[in-house]
Amino acid sequence: MSVTRASLLAQWRANRRLRIAIGLALLVAVVHVAVLLSEANAVRIEQYLDDRVLLGRLEGAAADDAWTTRAVEAREALAAMEATMAVAASPGEAQAELQALLSSMALGAGFQAPRVRSEAAVEVTGVPSVWQVVARLDAAGPPAAIENLLRELAQRPWLRVERIDLRDDSPAPAQVQAQLIVRAYLRKAEESA
Repeated sequence: MSVTRASLLAQWRANRRLRIAIGLALLVAVVHVAVLLSEANAVRIEQYLDDRVLLGRLEGAAADDAWTTRAVEAREALAAMEATMAVAASPGEAQAELQALLSSMALGAGFQAPRVRSEAAVEVTGVPSVWQVVARLDAAGPPAAIENLLRELAQRPWLRVERIDLRDDSPAPAQVQAQLIVRAYLRKAEESA
């Protein structure tokens, strides 16, 4: 073991290029470690500043006496909205429920022979008690029917109109061709034991 160590020391003393190469490698390694530490420190500083801003906002909210009242009002509004939401026990039932709802709303608004097609219902990420269904409503009727339908849809915050296409190229006078893309959120039915 001492022979190997002695030979390494002899090579180290005799070979100037080896000393320079190892010195440069150590210098690059030290610079790399310094850069990594600097980047990690910058991330910690940014996180700290974000936390300070959030803390300031929370302290401001805590100093406001009306925040508890607003929180209660928001909770009541959420409960009221959830009470009006349609309920479905399965993805197929969620699709059928939305199709029936949109058809009846379109007929009630004054459209003739509305057609509703929907995609498969999916669970909402992070909200396991809700189905999400996207449907397309195609209908023709008088111009006032679209206003009536949009008014009905606006009364249900769990229905969101994502797109509306209107065409008045119908052969019948004063007829509007309407196509709506609607995204609905339906509550899952409680499983009875």
